[in-house]
Amino acid sequence: GHTGEDPSVFMDHRGNYHMLFNALPYKCVPKWQQGGHAWSVDGVNWSPQPRIGAFDTTIQFTDGSSIKCERRERPQMVVGSDGRPVALVSGVTGCPRALDAGGSIIGNGRFFRGADDCFTLVQRMMGAGANGAT
Repeated sequence: GHTGEDPSVFMDHRGNYHMLFNALPYKCVPKWQQGGHAWSVDGVNWSPQPRIGAFDTTIQFTDGSSIKCERRERPQMVVGSDGRPVALVSGVTGCPRALDAGGSIIGNGRFFRGADDCFTLVQRMMGAGANGAT
């Protein structure tokens, strides 16, 4: 089973509650599916089986390139004034390679320093302007 940490709750445009969390992949396979999602109509009674894999550790950039990282944690949703999700904010670490749109490694394959490096990512949601991370 999964365990989780770093919960963040937001209300959508229909008045439903959503909880995003880091689904700790200690005994989970595959380990890159770290994003957990639970939902509730009242904010008290939550979905009995949270969805694991709501987001993963692959980050798609607007230029078509991507990177696959070891961990993506502390998820938080930025919600617009209309209650619709605009962007997912998360802490990311262990990004050992940058890939172009075809999946080939860009440069020397060490785009970031690896597991000793981390950064905060703000990634636009589909339908909220341009797609992808910036």
